[in-house]
Amino acid sequence: MRINPISIYNNSILPAKRQNKPSMNTAFSTNNVAAASNVGFCGAKNASLELVQKIPLCDRLASFFETFRLGDLIIVGKDIAEAKKSLYDNTNLIKNVIKRAFYIPDESLEGNVAFFKMLNKDELYTEVLNLNKKDIMLLTDNKTYPLKPNESFYVVEGDCLLVEGNPLKIKNKPKTDLSNYRKNFAKAFDFSKAAGEEIEKINKKTISQLSKEVKKTPSKVTFKDVGGQDALIDELKKSIIYPLRYPEGYENIDVNHGFILYGPPGTGKTHIARALANEADAHFISLNGLELESKWVGESEENWRKLFDEAKTKQPSIVFIDEFDAVATNRSGKDAYGDKVVNQILTLMTDLDNNADNVFVIGATNNFKALDGAIVRSGRFSKHMEVKLPDLDGVGKIFEIHSENKPTDQNVAKEALIKRLHEIGASGADIKYIINEAHSNGYQRAGIFEKMENKTLKTSDIKDFKIMQEDFDKAIKDFLESKDAHRKPIGFTK
Repeated sequence: MRINPISIYNNSILPAKRQNKPSMNTAFSTNNVAAASNVGFCGAKNASLELVQKIPLCDRLASFFETFRLGDLIIVGKDIAEAKKSLYDNTNLIKNVIKRAFYIPDESLEGNVAFFKMLNKDELYTEVLNLNKKDIMLLTDNKTYPLKPNESFYVVEGDCLLVEGNPLKIKNKPKTDLSNYRKNFAKAFDFSKAAGEEIEKINKKTISQLSKEVKKTPSKVTFKDVGGQDALIDELKKSIIYPLRYPEGYENIDVNHGFILYGPPGTGKTHIARALANEADAHFISLNGLELESKWVGESEENWRKLFDEAKTKQPSIVFIDEFDAVATNRSGKDAYGDKVVNQILTLMTDLDNNADNVFVIGATNNFKALDGAIVRSGRFSKHMEVKLPDLDGVGKIFEIHSENKPTDQNVAKEALIKRLHEIGASGADIKYIINEAHSNGYQRAGIFEKMENKTLKTSDIKDFKIMQEDFDKAIKDFLESKDAHRKPIGFTK
């Protein structure tokens, strides 16, 4: 990493040319493929070394600086094994992919240093990394700066490094052209192919994340996404949406503020309430009745007051309370704590009605008979709407909604399939479940899951995939068997 000298010898200040250099913390970087960690370095032959030792080390190094580029790594020193270990432990300091590496052995240096290029604001800088266990010194402009172990700093022509007292002058060009002799005094390693493959993998992974990082705004659920409940939707429009849109039309009409949706599980009560809020462009609060309950006396009533305060503050609001029977159950007189909660709800609903707030509270239940008589009387939750299992036409609409983006084979007998779903009394939730199970069955049949496991899945496998008739048949068969053997039905069977 880019560092500032920790201490300065001779009480000197940092040279002007270094003060203006960019900090390495702002340097451009890519994902680092730590190629240096698994390189099998080996030195030049001893016979060659004896000849090249007569060429000054600074000129041998300068010969490589002539063609030094981003992605190159130059190691200079006495012990390549030690250099490799230190590099492995400090690959995080090299902020670009290593594509080529060069090792220049030299017995006289008594240590090891590495050089690499850093890019900052379209300008390349040469960085030196101390691979030793002791400080090395950087001499520049007649001043000396310490570079601690495993720290890096940029160098420029004219600088000099002192490694265990041995000088290594930084030059951009050697005294004579040594390009034809580099192979005699250095060992080269080319990782371009491997690095390119790793870069491609990283880029593919990055690109695949784009849809996750830049998410489309999810489309809001509206009444067109609700199938088989046309009569109910018509009633909700007259009771809630039209009073909000056309208040002048309801000046002489008492508007209901409390509604009960009741019917079998899985018929889409929550789905309908959410679509209603979107159609009315109202603030939507959805919760389970038990979420506001507390074991501490008085806290439950306070939670309900806070809920209604929020709804009134952000009106128009629609409050949807699922499993309403859990909190609005018949008052028996034996449970004083539960009775107080019911009383609090009744008081809050009366306030909404008296103040004519644009707040509508919808309680949903599968057990209408369990609700307290005062809750369901006129003036509180006075509008009761049954959410029935869909008729044949409704099943068809629900099927189309949930299969719209599913790759269904054209030979699937949809009409017969819809009729079968109606015959077994499938609710909206049942239909959605069966369609998803058919999709999963298709993946199993086509070997998609197996290819995922073996990491051999191709884009074309998904593109060419279709859900077949047999996948739907198996989904319905398994659904019926599961209902009988392991769980209560999501909807009611006929």
